[in-house]
Amino acid sequence: MNIYKIFLLISILFNTMILHAKENEKVSIQLDWLHQFQFAGYYMAKEKGYFKEENLDVDIKEFNFNVDLVKTVLNSKASYAVGKSSLIIDRLEGKKIVLLVAIYQNSPMVLISLNKSKIKKIKDFKNKKVMLTPDARSAAAINSMIISQGLKLKDIDFIQHSFNLDDLINGKTDAMGCYLSNEPYILDSKNIEFTIHNPSDYGFDFYGGLFFTSQEELKQNPVRVRKMYKAVLKGWKYAFENIENTAKIIYDKYNTQNKSLNSLIYEGKVLKKLAQFEEGKLGNIDYKKVEEIKRLYLLLGLSNSPVNFKLEDIIYNSKKINLSKEEKEYIKNNQINLISNSDFPPFTIETAGKLSGIEIDYWNLIRKKLNLNSAIDVINNNKKANEKINTGQNNLKYAFGTVDYENINSHHTLSIDKIKLALATLVDKPYTTSIKELTNEKIAITKYASYYTDLKAKYPNINFIETKNIKESFALLQNNEVYGIIGKLPALSYNITKMTISNAKISGIYNENYEIKLHVNKNNKMLLNILNKAISTITEEERKYIRDKYNSIIYEPEKDYTWIYTITLFLLVVIIVVTINNRKLNKEIKKRKIVEEELNKIANIDRLTNTYNRRKIETILELELNKEKKYKKGLSLIFFDVDNFKLINDQLGHSIGDSVLEKVSYLVNNNIRKTDSFGRWGGEEFIIVLPKTNKIQAKNIAYLLKEKIANFDFEIDRKVTCSFGVSQFEETDCADSLLTRADNAMYYVKRNGKDEVKVV
Repeated sequence: MNIYKIFLLISILFNTMILHAKENEKVSIQLDWLHQFQFAGYYMAKEKGYFKEENLDVDIKEFNFNVDLVKTVLNSKASYAVGKSSLIIDRLEGKKIVLLVAIYQNSPMVLISLNKSKIKKIKDFKNKKVMLTPDARSAAAINSMIISQGLKLKDIDFIQHSFNLDDLINGKTDAMGCYLSNEPYILDSKNIEFTIHNPSDYGFDFYGGLFFTSQEELKQNPVRVRKMYKAVLKGWKYAFENIENTAKIIYDKYNTQNKSLNSLIYEGKVLKKLAQFEEGKLGNIDYKKVEEIKRLYLLLGLSNSPVNFKLEDIIYNSKKINLSKEEKEYIKNNQINLISNSDFPPFTIETAGKLSGIEIDYWNLIRKKLNLNSAIDVINNNKKANEKINTGQNNLKYAFGTVDYENINSHHTLSIDKIKLALATLVDKPYTTSIKELTNEKIAITKYASYYTDLKAKYPNINFIETKNIKESFALLQNNEVYGIIGKLPALSYNITKMTISNAKISGIYNENYEIKLHVNKNNKMLLNILNKAISTITEEERKYIRDKYNSIIYEPEKDYTWIYTITLFLLVVIIVVTINNRKLNKEIKKRKIVEEELNKIANIDRLTNTYNRRKIETILELELNKEKKYKKGLSLIFFDVDNFKLINDQLGHSIGDSVLEKVSYLVNNNIRKTDSFGRWGGEEFIIVLPKTNKIQAKNIAYLLKEKIANFDFEIDRKVTCSFGVSQFEETDCADSLLTRADNAMYYVKRNGKDEVKVV
């Protein structure tokens, strides 16, 4: 190894160490009570590595009575905290905080009285002792409930809260402010009858568990705020989907109150309902609801100096990109140039002078988010591309991984997406679930790939065969000179499809993820910060849309099906004869299931649009017809096609036509119900099967879809519209007659102006 290579490796290692040293930002979350399931999402974000995925090192601080939550955040003693709806009063008083998410759509705070006290309704509290926190702000919903029932607060003997439930049980107080998720469980376990007086039942629907930060934190660290937002919601999603497992982790690691495991599970189930998790409202903060809470606080006289703040100043908008004045000026006055390489489709695909591909799609998404003035240069030489970045501050290019091995001085953005590695083999090879299974096999790998050095070091027992490019790798595979090819999943799939290699398939998808990032000139920190702010707003839905366009998984159906059935029978015999605990056999079963799932997807999914294919939608329709004949709940059908699609194909090209069909399918999939089934009938024709739906409801859905499509920017030089036909099942119907009526209705629209809905 010459001196230059040694120096390069040392430089790469040094830069990598620096990058990793800077990876995890230290932040803290201040809780507003003692450890319990009430804060489960924060624990899970930490325990399951969701904070770590976002390069965050988070310290979760338990509450103590000397802590002022808002002051703690504003003084940066804790970057984030959890509070109640009374935070709105703090904002009214000019304290610059921002509400990020509301975990509980209904506050868990209620009044509880024992049945022996004979308090059945709110008016019965007159002259009774009630234990409530001294902070009227925290008890505002309860106070509003009391006043709304014609009772004055002065008519109740409020006493200081002891936070000891025995005081309620022993009669020291007639009622107590409690949490729905805690005290009812204890009273039930003691067989004590009680009554819950819930402000929500009287229309006073306050938030609980508000996760918040300061406006200064949002201004100075918008990307970090978005990372916290994302990781916290992910943690709560896990907690509510895995209540028992989450409760066990809290019981083992965060149980400072010595709660029983069953009480934590009970708490989780109650809080899941209050979060309206099943309704899809986790984290939602509604502008109208905040305005109503603000109005109630003012009516109760809890703030004497109201600040007329805008709701958008207190409620965090996860889609908004917070750019500084200087950053906005930079965007306005500069053209940003992306340097791309078309040697590696489908990351960049160049066809007749037009560019498409994964990298181009992501760049167009970022460009639109920032309203950038930009251009794309294709330079199929990495050295020349790096020279342009080093000499031009507004130039950038894509790279995979943390370090660009040929340009270690460039800066990289946040991860845009993660690309999986996969194995391509001939169709006679079995599916593998781990790269380790390739030990001693000859595996082709592109020498200049970003993952080449990593894999050689990580898997020394694999016989890697270096190739100049992926075409050479496939040539070796075709000649049986190698067992398989390791490469990026989209690239392998694309080459199998485009090179029409009928005897090749994907035989493994691995958890070796390589991140797509943008590399910019090391002196242009302004551009780096702007790009990071935009990248942090990319949603999983946006990523899925781009991934699904290029991640077609290729199998050789006929031979693979034979393999599956043969192995299935063989394994069943072996399981009975040998032992159910045979590790090798279990591994083969796992492989078979993975292949079956992938093959089932190919059999039922239209590869272009990622919707059901005609065979599958016909099967679904027959099943729903049989259900409808038996239960008579209502069944409707929507038949539609893209107007003037032939002209789009003929005048703009088939690739544009395919893109239109993909985007139409994406729009429909995201605007129909979970109970509906959507599929491609053929060409530009589509069908939606709508169970438990009459034709009026179906018509409304069709009109919604018509408007969504007509108003969508397809990024072509014309408007895209669709014509819809709607039919409802009648007693004499079969699948053909129901389809024919919807089809005729659709063609009636086509003949009479298009872009309309016809119901028959």
